[in-house]
Amino acid sequence: MATIPLTAIADGNNTFLWETLTGTDDGAPLEQKGIAGLAGSIQMVGTFGAAVTAQVSNDGTNWATLLDTADSGIAMTAAGLKEFSTAARYIRVLGAGVTDVDVYIRIAS
Repeated sequence: MATIPLTAIADGNNTFLWETLTGTDDGAPLEQKGIAGLAGSIQMVGTFGAAVTAQVSNDGTNWATLLDTADSGIAMTAAGLKEFSTAARYIRVLGAGVTDVDVYIRIAS
């Protein structure tokens, strides 16, 4: 298991990328400082083979599944896009035996 760094995409739209998650890799947490709430979208593309779960935390240690706007946990086994809203401080992704998945997260401004 490796921690995949989070890369900012220079598109002017607050978009970030965890690139090439494989196996049980996790994504380095995206920390939101000084923001009372956070809304955006998360898109996963690639070859799955298993689930990629989006998680949130307030302390960076204890994690829970991020909920989409329909109050369903965000855990994808195929390419897709989900919108979310959260007050949590950190967001990360966690693979569970995936083959090769890229995860994009866009934060609404």
